[in-house]
Amino acid sequence: MNVISWFRRHTVIAHLLACLLALLLFFVWAPAALIVIVAYVSVLGVASMNMALNLYLDAFRHIPAGAPPAADTGGQIALSFDDSPTDGTAQVLAILKAHKVKATFFIVGAHAAARPDLLRQIVHEGHAIGNHSHCHEHTLPMRSAATILADIRQCSHTIQDIAGVTPHMYRPPFGVVNPAIARAVADSGLPCVGWSLRSFDTATPRPERLLSRIVRRLKPGAIILLHDYPAVTPQILPALLQEIERRNLSCVLLSPEILQS
Repeated sequence: MNVISWFRRHTVIAHLLACLLALLLFFVWAPAALIVIVAYVSVLGVASMNMALNLYLDAFRHIPAGAPPAADTGGQIALSFDDSPTDGTAQVLAILKAHKVKATFFIVGAHAAARPDLLRQIVHEGHAIGNHSHCHEHTLPMRSAATILADIRQCSHTIQDIAGVTPHMYRPPFGVVNPAIARAVADSGLPCVGWSLRSFDTATPRPERLLSRIVRRLKPGAIILLHDYPAVTPQILPALLQEIERRNLSCVLLSPEILQS
């Protein structure tokens, strides 16, 4: 059993051991106790904000090399859009349609309830969908596992009621994970899907800089994280799709079957 597996099974014990170590050090050299606590909390914080560390749960972040459907291409990648549907969804859908490319949209239940026609359009045009929480509130990661699970289920029910389909994947809001989220995800039965290439399109207003960042990191197996509401995203999307085509990469829809192959 490795350190991460042990931590998942004995998280409370790990916290107690860290506190005990800090207490013992306090009587030897007080600053050392503070250093231990700050370092431990920092590691937990970084792990919570970075699913790639897999400290709390396992998240799919790449498309396996042998994933179906088999095709004579330079490799497979996936485009994923978070927080949909938004005011920018229609423009992104039009660009994808013009280039005959399918993507995966991680749906926020409250956004779907406010824009049901856009959710139906996403599904009708053959794109895949995932669960991205119902409320997408900043305080959601700080709530109990039961509350987070209820939020996941509410999102799935909203999507089912509007579009007649049920999402089979979950992506945590903001990519934040912790023990409560890990328990809720496990109880939901939905695989957790992250990404390998974060575009930072919500923080990069310059199209040329955003496109360059994505293209430099683009490689087979990549799961690209985008959002359809920033104005910059549709500005760079046609050029990104052209670059994907130039590299003979195939855009595939994310699904449990693809990710677990």
